[in-house]
Amino acid sequence: MPKKYFLTPEEAQRKRELKKKLIYVSFILLAVLLSAGVTILANQM
Repeated sequence: MPKKYFLTPEEAQRKRELKKKLIYVSFILLAVLLSAGVTILANQM
């Protein structure tokens, strides 16, 4: 196993938390974009 792929438990935990935050942020951004799109479509009718 190459050295660069080895993570200490602390680093692995930090990486997991970062990934979780990234997922939450992307869900919020997706919701905002979706609502903006619906608003634009509703205004065009």
